[in-house]
Amino acid sequence: MGPSRENKKGGSWMTLIISLLSGILLIFGIIIGTQNGNTMVDFHLLKWHFEDIPLTLLVIESVLIGFFITIILAGINTIKLKLQTREIIKENKNLQKEIKALKSLPFEEGEGEGIPDLAEPDEDEDTEEEQEEEEDIA
Repeated sequence: MGPSRENKKGGSWMTLIISLLSGILLIFGIIIGTQNGNTMVDFHLLKWHFEDIPLTLLVIESVLIGFFITIILAGINTIKLKLQTREIIKENKNLQKEIKALKSLPFEEGEGEGIPDLAEPDEDEDTEEEQEEEEDIA
């Protein structure tokens, strides 16, 4: 069986949104790059000092560094989630084994305990119908 139409539609909408955002960012980057192509700036990073660096190059490098930091953090988060998933799967398997073990145990009823059998009334007790018949006779 193939994917349902709902998943296909949802995927196409997501693709459209991602494409639009990517296009907008690309156009924005081109505009900034062309307008500031000749702009030279001084850049200070901690104890280092860089002079006459093109602003466009600085923006591109900043975006790339942010991209790599995001990938590293997402990778760490993915590893944590996979470890948690593995632990939950182990716990789930242990609980399923415990359920099977409990199901295989024989059911034992104690004497005089539990739910009384309602199909057969006790011999000592008269049913309501018998009591009514006795009252009618008397």
